[in-house]
Amino acid sequence: MENKNKIQKENNNLALQNYETLKGELSKILENQRISKKKQDQILETTQRGFIGIALRNEEFLKSNQQLKEQLDEVLKELNAIKEERQEKEARRNRKRLPKRDPMTAEIYTELIRAAERPTYINLQTRMALCILAVTEIRINELLPLKVSQLETLFKENWIAIDRSKRGPSNHKVFLTKEGKKLFRTDKKIFNSSF
Repeated sequence: MENKNKIQKENNNLALQNYETLKGELSKILENQRISKKKQDQILETTQRGFIGIALRNEEFLKSNQQLKEQLDEVLKELNAIKEERQEKEARRNRKRLPKRDPMTAEIYTELIRAAERPTYINLQTRMALCILAVTEIRINELLPLKVSQLETLFKENWIAIDRSKRGPSNHKVFLTKEGKKLFRTDKKIFNSSF
């Protein structure tokens, strides 16, 4: 039994030594785990801060992207407006124009004057309008608002200031045509009778 006790004591001593060694190793492992946990916490905190920073930057990028999109929309609207204007101008340039008219000939003029030879006021007014249209080639809607002073200028100085009814300068000078000068010389009695 003594042997047994001795063996048991030795086993206990060995177990105690092994236990101490194991206890030391376990405490080292626990310490390493604590250090590792702290590092993990630090890494986690750093990662969280990084994600928060990325989220804030992402929000800034979204706002900036929205502003750029609005600016692009405005630029596209202006570009479309410019394109439409160019298309309208191109359409105006390419529109079908009426052929140039030949000026009123002396034969046509004499026939029209002969048709309005009665001595009434309306016939005199008609003859006068026909004469002015023949000698200047102005439009009827430019003829209607003429004043007597403008007509006197036509007979004295061979030109007349006309207010434009269509596009172009607001007013312009109209001169006697070649046919108009001939008619003006030959038919002075019509012009003189009205003044």
